Amino acid sequence: MSTPPTAAGPGISLRLKLGALVAIVATVPLALVGWLAVKVNADTLETTQRELQVVVLGDLARTIDDEFGDAEAGLDTIGRVLADKSLDPDARIALAEATVEARYSLDHAGIYTAEGELIDVISETGVDTSAVPEQLPDELMRAADPVRSTTGAVVESERAPRATIAVAIRPEGPDGPISGYIVSLVSTLGIQDRVAHLAEAHLAAGPDALFVVDRELRVIAHSDRGQALTMSSAADAGALDGINPEGLQPLIGRAGEYEGAAGTMVGTVIGLPDRPWAAVAQVPRAHAYASLEDMRKVVFGSVAAVMLLAGLFGVLAAQRLTAPLRALTEFAGELAKRRFDRRIEARSRDELGVLANAMSAAAAELEASEAQLAQEIEIRHDLGRYMPAEIVERVVKREQDMGLGGERREISVLFMDVVAFTPLTERLEPESIVELLNHLFTMSTEIVFRHQGTVDKFIGDSMMAFWGAPAPCPDHAERAVAAAEEILSWLEVANQNFRERYDCTVRLAIGINSGPCVVGNIGSDRRMEYTAIGDVVNVAARLEAIARPQQILVTERTRELAAAEFEFASVGGKQLAGRAAPVKLYEVRL
Repeated sequence: MSTPPTAAGPGISLRLKLGALVAIVATVPLALVGWLAVKVNADTLETTQRELQVVVLGDLARTIDDEFGDAEAGLDTIGRVLADKSLDPDARIALAEATVEARYSLDHAGIYTAEGELIDVISETGVDTSAVPEQLPDELMRAADPVRSTTGAVVESERAPRATIAVAIRPEGPDGPISGYIVSLVSTLGIQDRVAHLAEAHLAAGPDALFVVDRELRVIAHSDRGQALTMSSAADAGALDGINPEGLQPLIGRAGEYEGAAGTMVGTVIGLPDRPWAAVAQVPRAHAYASLEDMRKVVFGSVAAVMLLAGLFGVLAAQRLTAPLRALTEFAGELAKRRFDRRIEARSRDELGVLANAMSAAAAELEASEAQLAQEIEIRHDLGRYMPAEIVERVVKREQDMGLGGERREISVLFMDVVAFTPLTERLEPESIVELLNHLFTMSTEIVFRHQGTVDKFIGDSMMAFWGAPAPCPDHAERAVAAAEEILSWLEVANQNFRERYDCTVRLAIGINSGPCVVGNIGSDRRMEYTAIGDVVNVAARLEAIARPQQILVTERTRELAAAEFEFASVGGKQLAGRAAPVKLYEVRL
């Protein structure tokens, strides 16, 4: 006969155990979700901030190219005029003066010999030309030798620094000898204005948000105009740390976090094309990630509050419990054998009676749940025969007719297809094609759902959707056109990611037709799908096949139904396959 176990001494109370368990169960998932949310938000903020800075710097680079490109073109024109021997000297000077007057970026032009000696200065009235050098530096002339034009040193000026632009004169053509130089000190005032505007509009966080430096790392344009006027050194800026001024090239590009005078900065540096300069955009890390810090506080506070409340709830609940007795143990054994029709009678009104009633109620709920589970298994079997997600709720509620057949409805059908998909599949790996299509179809499906549409099917790189079934929709044509426009708008943004990730640009052709169709269950008793059948579907597919990239073609009926909300342009009658007469088509104005 076995010896009964010796009774152990009192340990940790049940109240504390249950309280700790409830606190852990409640807070661990919340903490995990909070941590994931903070991590995702941090990655998104970092990517968004860097993309914003790259866009701002790209805008600034284009402004610099426009400003100095105009000056270079003007100087080149002056050089060609002065080298034109078919004109008399007075006419050449007059044309050169007219060119200076016509160019918004030029107010003077210095004419130099092939040895770099100043011959004359052509200028607008009242322009101070005292800063024009009498002799060109050898370095500037060597830089202008192999190229059409070059950018030299930047000098201080009253309103804004001026950059030296030199153009070589070659009367005999691009490969001929140099007969002289045309040089101008071009003002950076327009660049300064653009820097101030971009910094205020997009990087309003500190005095050093946006600036441009030359090859000596001197500031030539700055969000703080005073620093640009004095051309102060930016060598101590964290974003420029480690950059060799002599190696300043257009291919330089860096982004990250740097230590600066104002603390840790999130910055981006790019070299400017055709100029020995660099542009810097930066904001304090605290400003860039302010929302992330707020989220951390909310998550940590919520986790702490939930842990405290869950622990208190567990302790209070444990106070209502007592040690289990034999009857409850036997009843639990019956439940373990899935005998949910059994009940236990409460013999007292204390905690034991409460527990007995609770277990009896649990048995009743389990009995009902098992019956419900059997019903849900049957419903899930039905759902497996349906593809469109829009009718799931009707099936669960047993409101959907599961028999084969359909009903006549007026609907709008949309076909969407990736243009030039075959060359794309030849260039990309199959895994990349699948990933790209999944991204495209996921967002397109979300847009269709947002406009109350039904996604019928995906066929290769095509998608079919319709509006007006299973639930009637009076404005089905307007919703179809609106969804098509939103898909194309989203694609313009998504193509930035596609170009970076897959080195390709996706273009869509979309066709929409409206009219009567039969919609319902098509297939067999074992496998069916909810779809639309009829000539309206065939015509919509033909429209998608003839539509140009990024074009939405619609029929006369769709235009009539959606004319109040959208603008259309007639593209004339088109002969479609399978149609005896031409079909009048319209293009949606985007």
